[in-house]
Amino acid sequence: MLSLFSSQFLYADAPLAAPVEGRPFSGELISIDAKGQIVFQTAGQRRQLPLGDLAAWGACPEPKRTPILVLADGGLLAADVLSSDKEILLAESDLFGRMKIPWDRLAGVLFRLPPAPNDRDALFDRVARTEGESDRLLLDNGDELAGLLEKIEEDAAKLKTNIGVVDVELGRVTAIIFNPALRRKMSSDTARTWLGFGDGSRLLATVLRMDSSNLQISILGQTWTTAPKHLLFLQPVSGRAVYLSNLKPGEYRFVPYLDLTWPYRLDRNVTGTWLRAGGILYLKGIGLHSAARLAYNLDQPYKRFQAELAVDDSAAGGGSVRFRVFIDGQEKFTSVTIRGGVKLVPISIDLTGVKQLDLVVDYADRADVLDHADWLNARLIK
Repeated sequence: MLSLFSSQFLYADAPLAAPVEGRPFSGELISIDAKGQIVFQTAGQRRQLPLGDLAAWGACPEPKRTPILVLADGGLLAADVLSSDKEILLAESDLFGRMKIPWDRLAGVLFRLPPAPNDRDALFDRVARTEGESDRLLLDNGDELAGLLEKIEEDAAKLKTNIGVVDVELGRVTAIIFNPALRRKMSSDTARTWLGFGDGSRLLATVLRMDSSNLQISILGQTWTTAPKHLLFLQPVSGRAVYLSNLKPGEYRFVPYLDLTWPYRLDRNVTGTWLRAGGILYLKGIGLHSAARLAYNLDQPYKRFQAELAVDDSAAGGGSVRFRVFIDGQEKFTSVTIRGGVKLVPISIDLTGVKQLDLVVDYADRADVLDHADWLNARLIK
């Protein structure tokens, strides 16, 4: 039988939950009810809070296997492609079983992943963000075929091109991009929560319920069910935390050290790839390079600004920056020098009565070399 002390030791290794107010705590996710109340089991007790009062729980896994369905809302689903016709794709997921997914809910399918993380990120983004009015097959030799995808069979894709119908072996296909003009538009007004699963699936749910035996979620108008043990990550994006990467900045200023200019990036680091720090993937945040200032005009009252500061893993341990926060033109916070490979630095700043928030990244002691600064989970608290 576990003693109280061994139970406390167990929960010290439980996933970390970060409420929008108060200290983070370790806890196992127990349930989510129809009213959006979420319950955690912590050491010796249960803790309940509204889903909208949670910033995040757990860590989001990276995609681990192929094929991966890229959904129209940016989600990823690890699933085998069984077949398709002109309206439905039939897939088999280890988490959710056999699924029928309409074409307009899909951006594409990845059949193989490049070995380098940066190349993988670029391929995911290419599938999700490509524009145009045709289906496309990306082949392993770098070629690309455009046309009308008529069907996917067990080992081949049938594509109608301007020179006729061609059958392409799936073994030669790196990815399929479905006609972007046909993708279903997603409403930004619906409550949404990112969910991360052990197989690398990452899904944006509009409704979720969980008890001891079932996790039920609504994705793109469909309801899917799996075992709760597969869920490893939870991040509401429409609760009390308002992410700066979902808002339009008022102004951006960049002062190059020499003559190379860098844009800011939303939900990406400054190189344009996914946000990673300490080997952990982050879905929300802002990438800035020294020296830069990003200004936000606050159109409603907010209580606090919160973020976790780091130099992105893309700097491979390099980089040295100082983060600064200005409110209504007055400096409110200056970090110590933050270098690649060090622990995250959490900040929480009072915004009572504030009308403008400026985020600044300055040079430190290594000029601007590899200054890939991340404002991870940068958020305003209602």
